[in-house]
Amino acid sequence: MQLSGALRNTTPSADELDERIGHFIARADGGEAAFDQLALDLFAYQYAANEPYQRYCDRIGGTPFSVHRWQDVPAVPTAAFAQIRLACFPPEHARVTFLSSGTTHATRSRLELENAKLYDASLLTHFRQRVLPNAAAMQIVALAPPFSIAPNSSLSYMLSKISDVFGTPRDGFFHDGASLDFAGAAGALRQAEGPMLIIGTAFAFVHFFDRCRETAERFSLPPGSRVVETGGFKGKSREVDRDELYSWFSTLLGVPRELCVSEYGMCELGSQWYDANLADIVAGRTPHANLKVGPHWAKTLVVDRVTASPVRDGDIGLLQIFDLSNRGSVAAVLTGDLARHAEGGFELFGRAPGEPPKGCSVAVDAALS
Repeated sequence: MQLSGALRNTTPSADELDERIGHFIARADGGEAAFDQLALDLFAYQYAANEPYQRYCDRIGGTPFSVHRWQDVPAVPTAAFAQIRLACFPPEHARVTFLSSGTTHATRSRLELENAKLYDASLLTHFRQRVLPNAAAMQIVALAPPFSIAPNSSLSYMLSKISDVFGTPRDGFFHDGASLDFAGAAGALRQAEGPMLIIGTAFAFVHFFDRCRETAERFSLPPGSRVVETGGFKGKSREVDRDELYSWFSTLLGVPRELCVSEYGMCELGSQWYDANLADIVAGRTPHANLKVGPHWAKTLVVDRVTASPVRDGDIGLLQIFDLSNRGSVAAVLTGDLARHAEGGFELFGRAPGEPPKGCSVAVDAALS
């Protein structure tokens, strides 16, 4: 990798960045200027350490010498994570490897972690803020396999880590990766002794509620119980409307709509976004049920589907993210999801059809060559 002496001498090390980003995450609000400086330093590091990313940036014409704002750092389409290894360290240094869901290994995105310090700090800090702002711990019922059974699943890692830190001895995982343990989950819900957190993918909930209707089972969970669904409304058998699913949370679990939130995350990123309504209710604010709110160490843009330039406020475009917790891969990621900027976050409008912006596609091809 050919780098100028000036860049080699000024690029921060991985350990330095981990420490600085960790401190930034721990602060109540890092501030715009501090975020911008960290983002540019992280970009310089990733440009120097990640050879495919460097080729991509050179092809686009965005390098540490020409980019002066986080908004201008070249963003890699999520599809590229399935085509090429995007990491800032040798493969043998990977301690955790996450793979996205997919039918074949060739179509699955890959995120490797040299260590999990920033991933854990991002996950736990923002989860507490958005899902448990008024509770130190809560019994967790997870309609997903634990990380010990699904060691390449970022969702299973997330749920197992949350259970370890915020859960109770009565927590349970009621899915082995192949089938849902309806009897076990239903038994845990019947025996609730206090507020519970039920979390799972949208279609895990769909299958659970299908069985509830078959067995005429309904629950009335204790006040303060809450639900987190992690996406995935299209199943192999059918597609379920989000409003319909959320009505079942109320009628079949007894959890009011304002205490049900959707999580937005992906294999390629270290951070997550949550609906604002639960934290709004706890803080005494008007609940915003469809507003996704992220942490202060991750910023978002909405960009044009053709040019990849930022759209006007109020327009719908592709969601682009800069996540400081992605120190070991690429921090700037262009998703395939449609979004619209809203005060304090963004609103989602589903997956975008077709390919990423043409310039990005050409540059990814160049990085692969």
